[in-house]
Amino acid sequence: MNERTGDRTPVGGWRQGFTLIELLVVIAIIAILASLLLPALSNAKERSKRTACINNLRQFMLVCHLYANDNRMQLPRGGEEFVPDNNDPDEDTHTPILSQLTLTNLLRYCSTIKVLDCPNLANSFEKSAAWRTHESWGLAIGYSYMGGHGGTPWPPVAGVTNAWISPQTTADDPTLALVSDLNVYCHSSGFQKILAPHTGGGPKIREEDFFTEHPEAFRQTPRDIGAKGGNLALLDGSVAWKDISRMRVYRGSRMYDDQGCFIMW
Repeated sequence: MNERTGDRTPVGGWRQGFTLIELLVVIAIIAILASLLLPALSNAKERSKRTACINNLRQFMLVCHLYANDNRMQLPRGGEEFVPDNNDPDEDTHTPILSQLTLTNLLRYCSTIKVLDCPNLANSFEKSAAWRTHESWGLAIGYSYMGGHGGTPWPPVAGVTNAWISPQTTADDPTLALVSDLNVYCHSSGFQKILAPHTGGGPKIREEDFFTEHPEAFRQTPRDIGAKGGNLALLDGSVAWKDISRMRVYRGSRMYDDQGCFIMW
């Protein structure tokens, strides 16, 4: 018996249970360990997604080359369904959008449409059926496809003077960009969107509702919302990670001038 309190002391002299302070200390230690481990786990998950993204890009390029082998070296056509009044099918075009015809042609060489999406964007795109597919333009994909577009280099617009040339055949300059991660922003009225597929903890997406509540978003790019970079695939079949600090901004649409979409790669 404890002479002062009258409590029984367990055999061996050990006290049963924990005090409140001891429990709080244990909880605090667990919280600290969790705060240290969670970022590491998040970074590891993002690195695995980047690897999966590279694999998708390689398959995407292989599909394009297989198509070209069966079509006199011509790459799949970039561009949308819509044909303007002047009947120029390449005038209204966006690099992240494929016509239904091009999509059908590509799916003959790949088993699933997921090859055309960055793994970090696939779930979001599948849930956004309202804007992903449209009879007037085709299908929005989770990458920027630079092959088979007409009229490149597209004229520069205010604030964006970098230009790119669209490869038309597999015999073109092998260093030309063919597919890139979808670091994209569009600030036009009625269609606001910022995509950063690879941040430190996964993708970040800003859409119309965010712009309404945060007017500063109209001046932001993927870099501003945490983009770390993206993968870039060249016509020669190579794929490499490009840090955001080395990326440039290019026009991602042929129409709408500075109200169109812009791609970073």
